[in-house]
Amino acid sequence: MYKAFAALTLALASGVIHAADITVRTENYPRPPYSGATYYIYERDGQTICTKLQVCNKYDQCDTKYVKGSYKDEEDVQTGDPYGKTDAVVIGKEKLAKHVCLTKFKLTGQP
Repeated sequence: MYKAFAALTLALASGVIHAADITVRTENYPRPPYSGATYYIYERDGQTICTKLQVCNKYDQCDTKYVKGSYKDEEDVQTGDPYGKTDAVVIGKEKLAKHVCLTKFKLTGQP
């Protein structure tokens, strides 16, 4: 958690990410048998504003859940650290409306 915060602070300080920008990053967790959970974590100003959870089986059949704010399923909390994750990427203003998690909770505008 500290590394993610430090990276975000550095990105804000260097001007790569502006304070009002919305970013998205992912965390992946195993779901036995042969399934996986991917969290799409949307953030603004270092705060999680929306979380998309997509759980897919080995046949790529997926269930999707959207939650305003921060969310992690109890099964993944018990797993501990994710087995894969990506860094935060700024979502261009012209692409915000394509993200269901943001539009569902009317989060595409400024805070």
